[in-house]
Amino acid sequence: MDRRSAFIIFVIALTAVGTGLVLRAQSGRPGTAGEATTSIATAAPTTTSIADTVTTSTATVTTTVAAVDDGPVCDRYQSVTVAGDLESSGLVETSGIAASRTAPGVVWAHNDSGDEPSLYAVGSDGEDLGSVLLEGGLAFDWEDLAIGPGPGTTDSYLYVGDIGDNFEIRQGQVTVYLVREPDPGALEESVPIDLEVTLESPDGSHNFEALFVADQAIFVVTKDSETTAVYQSSPIDRSGSATLGLIATLDLGAEVTAADMSWDGSMIAFRGYETVWMWRRAPGASVAEALTTEPCAAPSPEERQGESIAFLADGSLVTVSEGSDVALHLVRREP
Repeated sequence: MDRRSAFIIFVIALTAVGTGLVLRAQSGRPGTAGEATTSIATAAPTTTSIADTVTTSTATVTTTVAAVDDGPVCDRYQSVTVAGDLESSGLVETSGIAASRTAPGVVWAHNDSGDEPSLYAVGSDGEDLGSVLLEGGLAFDWEDLAIGPGPGTTDSYLYVGDIGDNFEIRQGQVTVYLVREPDPGALEESVPIDLEVTLESPDGSHNFEALFVADQAIFVVTKDSETTAVYQSSPIDRSGSATLGLIATLDLGAEVTAADMSWDGSMIAFRGYETVWMWRRAPGASVAEALTTEPCAAPSPEERQGESIAFLADGSLVTVSEGSDVALHLVRREP
């Protein structure tokens, strides 16, 4: 983002804070940090449907940590393929994705700020399955999307991360909307927000761009090219508020734009514009403990401005870039 555009956006943001109608112009892809982890080159862009990787489907979400083979967790990720092109004309700045826990092959997605508070359903080959509005929601600065159990239930919930704060004007408070996962085969015009959670940071404002859920908590990650900070919320309940606590600082040498936890809780993935970092989470280990280990680099799709990543049921990864006429990429996890 150039200085003139940033100044214009800053003025708009200050003017609109009182009304809650803040729009942020699309940001450009920043330069790569000099000490960024080297990404693994992608394979030839062959086409593989993400539905081919899905072997199970369940409405019950599990966070039990399963045993993972010895050796670097990235060893079983060897190829990047194109699952298809995004057909939805509404998805022009995809900033967050999450793989459905109830409909095999379906991926949920949302735009960055500037759109209505809409979630989009995407088929296994990128086909447009429709969209749904969040009733009473505000798309201030949506940055990432996660999926997991809701508070006090095992039902599948979408966690919409309105967590961006480029100009640090949110006074240390960001919002996560919890929505019961809709049926992508029978989308209605709108769905109610089941719970709106305010995450409060005791150490001031942060620009978070990555989010994942585990252990009845929400984890958010800062977008910072020098030091990546990972925060964990207090347990999510029906009170609608939670406090963030710093659990890790990482020297990755590049900005983190998205994150996810595998369905069984055994793997954590962060992505940047040119790198996918992965950690193994051993049985009984906390997320903080897992992040103390050295990450490995998985194959990273070559995307214009990659700001989303999600695990599929079998541990494979799916990614999308911001922009129009973009591809849905699959980073397959081999058996």
